[in-house]
Amino acid sequence: MKLSRVLLFYLPLLAALVGAALYFAYHPGGVTLQWLGYRLDMHVGAAVFLIVVAYLVLQFVWWLVGLVLRSPRSFSMALSNSRKAKGYRALTRGLTAVAAGDAGEARRQAKIAHDLLGEPPLTLLLAAQAAQLAGDEASAERYFAHLTHAPETALLGLRGLTTGALKRGDETAALTHAEKAMAVAPQAAWAAETAHRLQVKSGKLDLAKDSLNHLARAGGMNPKEAQRRRAALLAEQARRILSEPGNAEATGKAQALSREAVKLASDLVPARLALGRALLRQGKAREAARLIEQVWDDQPHAALGRFYLEAVGGDSPLDRAQRVQRLVKQNPDHAESHRIAADAALTAKLWGEARRHLQRLMELEQEAGGESNPTADTCRRMARLEGGEHGAGSSGERQWLDAAVRARADADWICESCGTPGAGGSETAGWQLCCPRCDAIDSLVWRAGSSSRQAALEGGLVLDHAPMESAALLAAAGAASAPPAGPMPLGPIPHGSTGPQAGPHASAAQAPAAREPAEKAPIGASVDAARRVN
Repeated sequence: MKLSRVLLFYLPLLAALVGAALYFAYHPGGVTLQWLGYRLDMHVGAAVFLIVVAYLVLQFVWWLVGLVLRSPRSFSMALSNSRKAKGYRALTRGLTAVAAGDAGEARRQAKIAHDLLGEPPLTLLLAAQAAQLAGDEASAERYFAHLTHAPETALLGLRGLTTGALKRGDETAALTHAEKAMAVAPQAAWAAETAHRLQVKSGKLDLAKDSLNHLARAGGMNPKEAQRRRAALLAEQARRILSEPGNAEATGKAQALSREAVKLASDLVPARLALGRALLRQGKAREAARLIEQVWDDQPHAALGRFYLEAVGGDSPLDRAQRVQRLVKQNPDHAESHRIAADAALTAKLWGEARRHLQRLMELEQEAGGESNPTADTCRRMARLEGGEHGAGSSGERQWLDAAVRARADADWICESCGTPGAGGSETAGWQLCCPRCDAIDSLVWRAGSSSRQAALEGGLVLDHAPMESAALLAAAGAASAPPAGPMPLGPIPHGSTGPQAGPHASAAQAPAAREPAEKAPIGASVDAARRVN
């Protein structure tokens, strides 16, 4: 680098000076200067030398004057740079203290950074995080509010305000901040997700559909999940409309919403149930029944089966039982087909037909669940069969009611997150978009759970209410501290069956008939058991 500078600059300069000196030496001459009565004679080379020296002196004087004039500004810049360096060191130490959980040091460094740097975004962020770490939420909210005033830091401030509002349980304020953040930065997935969740929870389903679009575009949800969520939102809107007494216009709106939901997710059972319910209210029972027949081959479902029994109609229970056979023939090897066929046969008092379907139902349940005991739902049907065929209070009815207490729980809409059953009403067989306990969205799945609502739904349509005498017997059997029954054989159920026998525990099944009066269950237990059956 130095050699190249010598070769490119100094050598040409030296050559130029030597050339100039030789030129003046071979071309002598003089210069005369007369000024203020004085005369000055000199060699031309000396004159050129004096001119160069004068130029250099003037340049030096100009630089010196400039240095004097620039010194205050240079001093100020040096001081400012020193303060900034100290401020950013304090900022770094403060952020390190926040990461380490040292609230006191973080606040001290935040104050130093604030004094040295003023209020840049990073200083405000450090102050807000230090306040949060110290538990001073009011100060943190104030700092985050300051961040929202500048466009470049508005999203950061809104996120802090949203988080603070959620911490103190103010979901209304959190929703407001999240919606503002979504408007400021549509690409912010957290803002769309928070706004969507709070909108759904507060019942603002139309706004929730808009935030769902933002969430999908921001990459917070893949297109398939977004389509399913949109279908669930539409189904929930239809369910809420149908749950309230409404006119034809409201029913038409519910039908349009649920039909769109079915198009988006044909396997969404609540959407199909809501559409069927709307069609029934419009007097389109045949179309509602076809809605179930369309999916029964591939997606049989207990809730769809119960709705089909209502939609298929019929002039008499016998006529209904005959019409149900159309659906059974579509999927004869599925448990739900035999369940609804048994229900229709029980209502029509076709005891032999009901027994045949219930026997096949228990076999299919055993194949599907790997357990020998039938579900409580099937035990109640068997109890109704025995009570209807042999009279209320028969031994078979008592033993099947006793078995229902110990049997596997019925399927229901259960939240995957917390295990709470849905409470959506009969329009969608208990399904609802948000879990009633943990507020998880679209978390309800059909699986074994609580059997109380299942019994209530069936009791109102195809299963007559069990006699109070049988309910009391069930309460007595449930209150007794007998060991759980063993596996129930699933062989042929003979005409006039006395119910399930459980090997060594068979006497426990017949215990209620021989129990002493002193061992009767308390009245409260009888009432609870009656509610469970009815």
